[in-house]
Amino acid sequence: MTKTRCALLLLLIVFQPARAAGPGDQLDQLTPEQANVARRMLAFIDGTEKSFWSNVDRVNHSQAGIEPLLLDVPGNGHYEVRVKRGAVAEKAGIMVVTTGIEKPPFVMGGRWNRFLEVAIHPKNPRVGMLHATFVVQISDKGEGTIGATMDMMKVNQPPEDLAFMDARVTEVFARHSVDRERWRSKACNKPNAGPWKWHRDGSCTGVSMYGAGMLADEQTFTLVSELYTAVVDAYFEILAKRADADYSADDLAAQDFMRRRWLEDQLFWDMLARNFVPYEAWSAVNAPPVVKY
Repeated sequence: MTKTRCALLLLLIVFQPARAAGPGDQLDQLTPEQANVARRMLAFIDGTEKSFWSNVDRVNHSQAGIEPLLLDVPGNGHYEVRVKRGAVAEKAGIMVVTTGIEKPPFVMGGRWNRFLEVAIHPKNPRVGMLHATFVVQISDKGEGTIGATMDMMKVNQPPEDLAFMDARVTEVFARHSVDRERWRSKACNKPNAGPWKWHRDGSCTGVSMYGAGMLADEQTFTLVSELYTAVVDAYFEILAKRADADYSADDLAAQDFMRRRWLEDQLFWDMLARNFVPYEAWSAVNAPPVVKY
């Protein structure tokens, strides 16, 4: 390519008109604190993705190609999904969402929002699936909220792995002088029957942070982002430690049950997966690589 053509191409890139900010992406409509939280969220997503893929490549001893999926769904939102597969992290995915509408009570980011999800289905059945979500939303009324869910799904985990994850989470809460038990995941050890028939079974080591007090302010963002990093980093330590661990037929059966129940949760229980997030998006990022019935 000649120097002249290179210069023309550069000019086209530099002077392309910026895409107008639309619903869910209007930074100029936020308060100064909300705008700062929004910018921190964008930086956090970028940093988390870089660290996530680095850790996936490390535990898998490979640099597998990324399977990308981009979806722009009219009257819904913009979805970016990226997935890698390997020998230890059998399926690892990231999804970043900008929603374009409000759908109470869960989707309330008409002015600005970002949703982040990371998920890992491990090959070794002694390690449960990782599911971690983090959302910042500023509604059309200007009300800002933060929400998060982070947990390992229940399998036949070694008790010391559960204690390790719980200690990492508790350490962050203690550093911020926040009650850990208030935000401990409650929907775990529920019967696979009645109203909980389709609900995923978590390990109770994580957190579920929604509701009163979860405002889109600096303090809440700092707490949740530190918890998110602690959970994901601790999970990778467990995953690397158990990569070659022995397992039994009972362990495989527990993994099969976990994977089936996760899929049933997404199809029949989870309100966002059932009613809002397109099947193509959530299945790409977090559906199990194999499901047995």
